[in-house]
Amino acid sequence: MNHYQAMVTRSVDKAIHSQMETLQRGELAPGEVLVQAHYAGVNYKDCLSLHGAARIITQFPRVAGIEVVGKVLESRSDQFRPGDMVLSHGFQRGIDVDGGFAELVQAPAEHLQALPPGLSAEQVAILGVPGFTAAMALERFEELGLKPDSGLVAISGAGGAVGRLAIHMLHRAGYRTAALTRNLSNEAALRALGASEVIDISQVIDSKRPIEKPQFAAGIDNVGGAVLSWMLRSLSDGGLLASVGNASGNTFDGSVLPFIMRRAQMFGIVANAPWPQRRRLWDRLAGDWRPDFAALQPDVRFIPPDELLVHARRQLEGGTSGRTVVRFGAAA
Repeated sequence: MNHYQAMVTRSVDKAIHSQMETLQRGELAPGEVLVQAHYAGVNYKDCLSLHGAARIITQFPRVAGIEVVGKVLESRSDQFRPGDMVLSHGFQRGIDVDGGFAELVQAPAEHLQALPPGLSAEQVAILGVPGFTAAMALERFEELGLKPDSGLVAISGAGGAVGRLAIHMLHRAGYRTAALTRNLSNEAALRALGASEVIDISQVIDSKRPIEKPQFAAGIDNVGGAVLSWMLRSLSDGGLLASVGNASGNTFDGSVLPFIMRRAQMFGIVANAPWPQRRRLWDRLAGDWRPDFAALQPDVRFIPPDELLVHARRQLEGGTSGRTVVRFGAAA
């Protein structure tokens, strides 16, 4: 392939524009391994990049997309051979270097990982960064002593990809979860994924109390802002809170009371994990934390590359739910 299609994001007079373009092979990023993309998950950060809604991309032009799953076409590395199926996420992909929204992706071998045995390329793409993020949070919870009988685990942004995957994965691991959402029309779907409770977050976050009734042994927050504040105030004694996203804002109001009165612990999660943890968690996602993909299927949507921009705009406006994955022609 001497030419390939890519969604290219450019900055013109400080305005951000993205469109499908035909690029030449010589425009590929440096790397020892050439990958033919099969799937690229669409994350909130990608949508911000494509429409210039936040300063994510560091240098233009850039191909966005923080993750990709595909087949090795060429390799100058002993680690991979043509025909190997690989995945890549993190390492500033789609930010400092070109990302997954392209038919061809070239990358250093140390940025790639063979698909874990037991998961297909499509299944890995369905999990992607959201599933890996949920796995990182669950592993940290368990390292800090959380057990299925510790109590309810709250999941904010429950309608999104991270939220739905977290609900399902924790349910499969034996935990009871409370789905926090502003859209109660999702209640049946969230309970089908394993949510024990569904809470209308819009009815509680306006509380001005410095500390709330203890409800949750732990929580995974995808939203930030007032939702994060309320979740922190609502932790039980010794409660744990993982901050994994900021769809509603980068800041939050709070006090020291949850930490002093209830020994709360809050920590951040970033999916750009070190290699030992990457391999360990992907093995668990293929093993004891493997989801029921049939149960996830109603919440997964595959789109062609030419629908990416429209979808990204809808996702930024809150008009989507679940997990969306770009499927390239090579995956057909």
